[in-house]
Amino acid sequence: MLRCVDLSRGLLETPGPTGNILMQLKVTALTSVRLCKELTSWIRKPGASLELSPERLAEAMDSGRDLQVSHLNAEQNQHLRASLSRLHRVVKHARAQHVRLLVDAEYTFLNPALSLLVDALAMRWNGPGEGGPWVWNTYQAYLKDTHERLRRAAEAADRAGLAFGVKLVRGAYLDKEREVARHHGTEDPTQPDYEATSQSYSRCLELMLTQVSHRGPMCHLMVASHNEESVHQATKRMWELGIPLDGPVCFGQLLGMCDHVSLALGQAGYAVYKSIPYGSLEEVIPYLIRRAQENRSVLQGARREQKLLSQELRRRVLGGA
Repeated sequence: MLRCVDLSRGLLETPGPTGNILMQLKVTALTSVRLCKELTSWIRKPGASLELSPERLAEAMDSGRDLQVSHLNAEQNQHLRASLSRLHRVVKHARAQHVRLLVDAEYTFLNPALSLLVDALAMRWNGPGEGGPWVWNTYQAYLKDTHERLRRAAEAADRAGLAFGVKLVRGAYLDKEREVARHHGTEDPTQPDYEATSQSYSRCLELMLTQVSHRGPMCHLMVASHNEESVHQATKRMWELGIPLDGPVCFGQLLGMCDHVSLALGQAGYAVYKSIPYGSLEEVIPYLIRRAQENRSVLQGARREQKLLSQELRRRVLGGA
């Protein structure tokens, strides 16, 4: 992970239009899923926040003090301390290399624990005078409670004087989330259909753009979407709110998907990032297929992109305007 930070920094001699170099970070690469499940089950209990607060974790992370959580056994406490140490080392190195970290969201039965760890990191690294947010969290619009959680998180960061970084996505674990809910007999946490997810994304986007317009460089947003309507809404509202193109809002798409959208944004002067999945073939292909299946706008965009490429090819072969 530390080498990936160096690689991200080395890809660009100078930072891009927003002055940001970004790297995605998956917390479960540095801590176990089992521990995250255990933390999530404890977080959801009344009064748990008194013992497992971001402030307490941040203090232990920064001072190196021994951390003991009564709900966890000795082995789990040791693993929690090791996980905090790993995360702290990665963020510290990324900060030194001027690389901002976008923490991936995962499944709902892990996300409360992941958000707790991200909040602890934000307490340490997103403070005033640090140069904006170095640790960003990802919010999935296909979950029913996302808009409310995002609103509370934005307000909490503002009250604490912390910089706030958000990567806004639609979400990529739809089938799994519904399967888990059926298996456990619990309420489906996801929006009922694609249209409802798009409405959720639009509300979250409006919320964050308003935050950016009010808080300026203390609030950063990545509009991570392959949906052209969402991208158009973002650029239109940026103009209406007076948010500069080279300010704290950027756009993101997967490498090889919706490249015509990325190109148009880049040519217009917006900051655009392409997410590059890496790993063994058997790990990367399912990742890409899942995103294509669960975001039908990608498939629509692919057909549109094919048409645009065909038009450009004819123009170059035949010449003329």
